[in-house]
Amino acid sequence: MSVRKLMAAAALGGGVALAPMAASAADFSGKTVTIIVPFKEGGGASRYGRTFQPFLAKYLPGKPKIVVLNKPGGSSILGANYFQKQKGDGLTLLTCSTSTMTSFLFGGSKVKYDPNSWRVAIANPLGTAFYARSDQTGITGKNAKKDVEALRKANLVFGAKNKTSAELRAFLAFDILGFFPKPVFGLSTGKQRKAILRGELNINYDSAAKYNKSVTKWVKKGTVTPLMNLGLLLPDGSVVKDPFLGAESPSVVEMYQSVNGGKKPSGTHWQVLKNFIAMGVSASKSMALPPGTSDDVYNTYVDTFKKIYKDPKFLDIVKKDMGKYPHSFGKDAQAVIKFATTMTPENKKWMNAWLEKKFGGSS
Repeated sequence: MSVRKLMAAAALGGGVALAPMAASAADFSGKTVTIIVPFKEGGGASRYGRTFQPFLAKYLPGKPKIVVLNKPGGSSILGANYFQKQKGDGLTLLTCSTSTMTSFLFGGSKVKYDPNSWRVAIANPLGTAFYARSDQTGITGKNAKKDVEALRKANLVFGAKNKTSAELRAFLAFDILGFFPKPVFGLSTGKQRKAILRGELNINYDSAAKYNKSVTKWVKKGTVTPLMNLGLLLPDGSVVKDPFLGAESPSVVEMYQSVNGGKKPSGTHWQVLKNFIAMGVSASKSMALPPGTSDDVYNTYVDTFKKIYKDPKFLDIVKKDMGKYPHSFGKDAQAVIKFATTMTPENKKWMNAWLEKKFGGSS
């Protein structure tokens, strides 16, 4: 299946159908499988890995012991570098997140890993929801044009982990709309959320599932106001609003059109932002095996993840924590990662210049 067809399946909310694979002889009896999470405990990637933990123990042949190892540092660079050197014997998995992809593209000499050398077994999209404090920004969430105009005049403050973390997609979206918040680096996603509730930040974003689960109650209280969503990428290259954030939530494209006479975004900035939408939405979370993993072991994991996704208990957990987004397996999951981490030399040059201008470089 082509990447374009894959993105179409994801955007339409359908699962990806794959041809059945031959039975595998891989057996993990008496073994211990380690899921490496290149982030601190408590974040989305850590929850993602721990969600799979008991189900991998249940469905992998031989019912091995499954442990989770958090190796945080450098927006996943430390843990991903460690994973890159592991044996492809099926005893090590990596939980990947958007920061893993952005750090690969712009993390510089510290990055010693390559996601396209990994054997990606499953990929899960997850939307991005933006919100702000109306008391500090003047937005109402009722008129896109007026909200953008208000944000252009406001003294915005936005939290991020560092210069090359997942928040790059937010900075790119803000910039294309004509405003650029003051960045406060060193804040995890959880700390960002707490800071905006305290009024220390005034604009923020969350995954769609986390937004629906934890932020909507603060919307009802009037503490924060919904702004927009990053959208979903369609096979024709267009971006539409996130279908799981409600019809009232405009996409970044609609926000742009509201202040540009209906004209759609275009040019290099927009092409780069679309690349980040692929990283931040289509490849938001994934599970990979190390380079050199045999087809036998790889196919065993792909088949195991398929079985897990038929477990009603697992589906109930995923629905609550990640929403109703589709997922892809095997070669299709690999294609999602390749799509997300492939940027033309011209666009990467533009991005590096943008990083230098906005943050004084990526290091």
